[in-house]
Amino acid sequence: MSEPRYPYVHVTVPADDAELVSDQLWTLGAQGVEERDATTMLRSEHDEQVLLVASFATDEDAHRALAQLAHPAKIEHVVGDEWRDAWREYFHPTKVGPRLLLRPSWREVTPEPGDVVLTIDPGGAFGSGIHETTRLVLAEVDALVKGGERVLDVGCGSGILGVAALLLGASEAYGTDIDPTAIPVALENAQINHVADRFRADTADVSEVEGEWPIVLANIQAPILIEMAPHLAARLAPGGALVLSGILSGQDEGVREAFEAVGLRHLRTTSENEWRGVIVARS
Repeated sequence: MSEPRYPYVHVTVPADDAELVSDQLWTLGAQGVEERDATTMLRSEHDEQVLLVASFATDEDAHRALAQLAHPAKIEHVVGDEWRDAWREYFHPTKVGPRLLLRPSWREVTPEPGDVVLTIDPGGAFGSGIHETTRLVLAEVDALVKGGERVLDVGCGSGILGVAALLLGASEAYGTDIDPTAIPVALENAQINHVADRFRADTADVSEVEGEWPIVLANIQAPILIEMAPHLAARLAPGGALVLSGILSGQDEGVREAFEAVGLRHLRTTSENEWRGVIVARS
């Protein structure tokens, strides 16, 4: 039997654009992004440029990302399984907010008093806690969850946000994702963290979700968030908070206006590097 072949998207960008395009690749579903420049052994053809190499789970995901990139790009394949674990070298235990300590499933930690340890293995789903968009939401989850809340996570990916909420004291978390491969990953992460009895996940569209939720999370992309604004607002309970992420600098004003137009009140905008989080509430 032949060994499996895994796709990489190679993107050549000016050095000044490397961070922005790298963030875009993460948002498009990359499982890891490597930057190669004049200081690396494997470098781009021109020293003033940077080669970004992004791994994807499937050829379909890679081609979908390729179609949305403005810079010269191509797809190459690597045979075998070793590449899938190489990025793990860069995923270390990380403190997010005052309570959450993210631990990759393959690393041990010694928590400090008061730390809430979240063990995560993203598998083939987005949401490791490495990316700024995920960290922005996790910090809000840490601040919002006081105990007993019900949490809806739209676009749940690895399930990291819902699992974090449960570990911090939420009573129930429900994750939805249009990618069916994300669901078993999210359920497995709930099992790893011993919260599976309070966590569920499926591929329901947000318009199909029943009830109102005190905390709603959506880490997707700004254009999709704007499109989903009426449905997300409809799921938010009176007095509840909606945390939006996946928003690049310059897009946050449009997102805020879209959610104000459906009756929600802007609370604050947070930031990390080029990314923004927008938090809105129902009065």
